[in-house]
Amino acid sequence: MSTGKQSTGPDRIRKITESIIGLPTLPTVVAKMIELVDNPRTSAASLARLIASDQALTARILKLANSAYYGFSREISTVNMAIVVLGFNTVKDMGLSLSVFDAFKSKQQHPSFDLNRFWEHSIACGIAARMLARNYRSRYTGEAFVAGLLHDIGKVILNQYFQNEFLSIIDAQVKGTTLEEAEASVIGTHHSQIGSWLAEKWNLPRIISRSLLHHHDPWNSQKDPILVALICLANHICHLSGFGHSGRLRMGEPDPQLWEIFRNENVPLDEADLSNLQTEFLLEFDKSEAFISSLHESREL
Repeated sequence: MSTGKQSTGPDRIRKITESIIGLPTLPTVVAKMIELVDNPRTSAASLARLIASDQALTARILKLANSAYYGFSREISTVNMAIVVLGFNTVKDMGLSLSVFDAFKSKQQHPSFDLNRFWEHSIACGIAARMLARNYRSRYTGEAFVAGLLHDIGKVILNQYFQNEFLSIIDAQVKGTTLEEAEASVIGTHHSQIGSWLAEKWNLPRIISRSLLHHHDPWNSQKDPILVALICLANHICHLSGFGHSGRLRMGEPDPQLWEIFRNENVPLDEADLSNLQTEFLLEFDKSEAFISSLHESREL
């Protein structure tokens, strides 16, 4: 990294953190909803009362519950019944996803970074992470979609507030520099750190902010390394499957330390499983069509 870039690096980091501080907070309803869903004592009725206070969220959840995928013979007309049909986590995933999309609406489009394709990748990663958690470490199923959806949110902050620098990072990859090297050179930090700062700003559970911080190096996560490893693997599967575009021009093979985490946690996953995992993910993605369509309609993709 050149001397000039070293001298401006701390200043850029300061500006990035100030931008995050200035970002809108999560809507009160969504923040409270996350808190309720994470509380095992919460009833469908109490969650329904909260959601009913937000007309837009109510309409979206009722529409999803009445989609053909769920196949009910009669119309679901109450939020309480919709929650019973969809489940707490699906309702939480829907509410948080829509809030994130609303917070980062950008009319600035650049050929090097298509925001619609980025969200397609993010949604796919959330679905892949949820599938992996459900199949291999079920206690993390509730957090997996959120962590997968938000894993690259730091790139959106860069695109929205530091677009010139972000485009320089993308251009550097064209010349053969890795994403991590380009980020360190241009801004002095990484999108994973920026995403973790945002999660803290939004008061998301610590397990989410840690997942965002270490989603490329889960072996460095001091807590819940297995969840972070599942997010890392989900991201790789989505890259292999070609869903959307994350802004990373080339994806290497998973670090051997990833598979070591699974071995240490007695999770039966290794590199030989990648092909089967990709097939499982494609089937899971198809099963999530109603959920994905609802998100796409809300984003007007």
